[in-house]
Amino acid sequence: LSSSEDTTVRLWDTNTSTCQVSYQGHCYPVWDVTFSSVDGYFVTSSYDRTARLWSTEFVYPLRIFAGHEESVEVAQFHPNGNYIATGSTDRTCRLWDINTGNCVRLYTGSKQAITTLSFSPFGRQLVTASQDGTITLWDLSSTRA
Repeated sequence: LSSSEDTTVRLWDTNTSTCQVSYQGHCYPVWDVTFSSVDGYFVTSSYDRTARLWSTEFVYPLRIFAGHEESVEVAQFHPNGNYIATGSTDRTCRLWDINTGNCVRLYTGSKQAITTLSFSPFGRQLVTASQDGTITLWDLSSTRA
C-alpha cells in the first residue's frame, strides 16, 4: 500500500510493480497508511482532518473518524484490533472505537504536532512523539500521561 498527495491510496502488486486498486475517499493528501493485524483492513490519515478505515475488498472507506481540528498525521491500530489511535497537528491524540466510529479518549497536552505514535505490545499504554521532540507515555485507562 502507498499513500499519496493525490488523495489516493494504492495497492500494488510487488511482482509486477503495477497498481492493482486505487482507493478513493479523502479530499486532501493522505499522509499515512497502516495495515491491521486483521487480514485486509487498513487505516489512513490525511490533511483533510480525518482518518479512515478501509478493507481491501472495497474501494471506499468503511468508516470515517472525524473530530480533529487540523491535519491527521498518523494512525495506528490497537493490538486488539478494536481501536484506532490518531495523532494530529492540532496537538491532540484520539482513541477511536472501530465499531461505532466514536472518539472514546482525547489526549491533550502536547505543545507541538503529534508526528508518530505506537501502542505497547498488550495495548495498555500509548506513546506519542511530537514535532518538538517530546515523547509522552499515556495510560489508556485514563487520559493522563
